[in-house]
Amino acid sequence: MKPRVVYRRRMAVSGGLFGPLPRSHRPAFSLVELGVIGAIGILLFAIVGPSLQVARNRSKHSVCTSRLGTIGQATRIYIAEDPNGWSIPVHATQFSQDPNDPVWVGPYEWGGKSGIGATGFVIGPTGYYAYLTSRYGTKAGFGPSTRPLNSILYPLGFKDSLNTSTGWDRNGCTSDTKLSLDAYRCPADDGAPSGAHCPSWIANPNRSSYDHFGTSFSANTFCSSYVGGGPVYSNSPYLRPVSRVPNPARTIRYEENIGRFAWNCRNMAPKCESTIPGLAVDPGPTKAVRGWHGRNWTFNRAFVDGHVATQKVFIEGTEDSAGYSQHYRIELVFPDDPERQNTSACIIIRGDGWQIDTLPAEGIFTGLAWNGYGRVSTGMGCGTNWGDKATSSADSRPACPGGPVLINAAQ
Repeated sequence: MKPRVVYRRRMAVSGGLFGPLPRSHRPAFSLVELGVIGAIGILLFAIVGPSLQVARNRSKHSVCTSRLGTIGQATRIYIAEDPNGWSIPVHATQFSQDPNDPVWVGPYEWGGKSGIGATGFVIGPTGYYAYLTSRYGTKAGFGPSTRPLNSILYPLGFKDSLNTSTGWDRNGCTSDTKLSLDAYRCPADDGAPSGAHCPSWIANPNRSSYDHFGTSFSANTFCSSYVGGGPVYSNSPYLRPVSRVPNPARTIRYEENIGRFAWNCRNMAPKCESTIPGLAVDPGPTKAVRGWHGRNWTFNRAFVDGHVATQKVFIEGTEDSAGYSQHYRIELVFPDDPERQNTSACIIIRGDGWQIDTLPAEGIFTGLAWNGYGRVSTGMGCGTNWGDKATSSADSRPACPGGPVLINAAQ
């Protein structure tokens, strides 16, 4: 005989014979428990948050260096295809401008989108659409279809919104300012420094260099002229074949734009400051040029030989009584020619592992002339004046695409 199986109805753990317990009788967290959970969350965030921020910063830094490297590789292709073999792509306006009243192109027009900074450079809309009159924009002749390196990095090309059958295309010019050309954008590019740069950008501190100029990176277009005015010569890779760059592994080709003028900040090398009073620019109220990656005076740079490095433009132990330090050294370049070393001293711009000048190579005539008057203004490629501060009457600087440029006193 089989054993009898007895089935019993199992009651719900959380209920009774007549259904679940009322909501008010369910177990819940006490205020103390909630407080403990909240405190643990805050503690975890305090521990992990900084690490996450560091990771994000490192990621942005890595992307910026990678994109500078990509631009360098694209430039090598450009050089191979360019009959002149120039080290930096040259915008066509370089050769069509009035040599005695030049636009001073070079630092930004080699690649990128249409910028929106330094408005009023050309005639056009006002008010909200004033950005279409930008010094770096399509209407000024510097749209993405004209920037030479774009043909390498973006071979499908861009529409020419300036020269259409009906004149300039307003919608096209607007679209040119909104392009996402990531090759030219550093993700850490969060705006201008507090000083030592183009006033039109400093006046818009939250605007990225990518939006203002069309690129996060600037080219080394340093050049010089003579006291009193005269022809302007390239003392940089600009308009110069790679074969005529004496130290390609040390000579800057491109750099993060926020640090473009860091080398020229107060205080200058003593010889140049005494020769040309007021030559150095002020880095701003903090007395430092911040970098996009959290460190003052520290920027990513790409060199003529193709490598990329992160460098600090600062000489330790040179701080003066006002709190300003030196940022470059005058090295011995002409050991067998003391006179030329002396007259060229203030166009020798060098630091640890870097240099801006291309001495002892001869300067290359740009086809442009400086009138010998006033302080550097539109010549820096800024599209606006630094200010009304003037240098001494005899020792002025040339308007030159390279920025705050020193004079070769020999003529």
